Amino acid sequence: MLKILTVVALVLVAILLFHNGAKQRAPKYNAATEVRVEGVVQEVQQFWCPINGDEGTHLMLKTDTGILQVHVAPRRFLQGNGVSFSKGDQIAVVGSTVTYEGHDAMIARKITRGDQTFAFRQPNGGPLWVERSRTFVR
Repeated sequence: MLKILTVVALVLVAILLFHNGAKQRAPKYNAATEVRVEGVVQEVQQFWCPINGDEGTHLMLKTDTGILQVHVAPRRFLQGNGVSFSKGDQIAVVGSTVTYEGHDAMIARKITRGDQTFAFRQPNGGPLWVERSRTFVR
């Protein structure tokens, strides 16, 4: 009886591992895919984001080619720096193009709105909020 229970437990563990392994991993910033796009913010969304590992700010940007989801930065980073975006903002985004959950998306490195430019990542894609956190820990 103990052997049967052990075999059943191992089978269940294997099923759970294979089932969870099918999920897409969060894309990483890739400077080789960096582009600049312009558009108008259609919607600002706040939700937990596997790309930055925190509750993130996301912009649904209407471009000449359609709607593009832009992963900006953790909401706490934007709030801490007094940065916000609103529906109707005309912006230009420099970032890495990715495919996430079957859709085209972008991980923002910097966003320009009018004469203001906001940086979220280093040129190599390293997030500025991580560097800032390390500075406060020292």
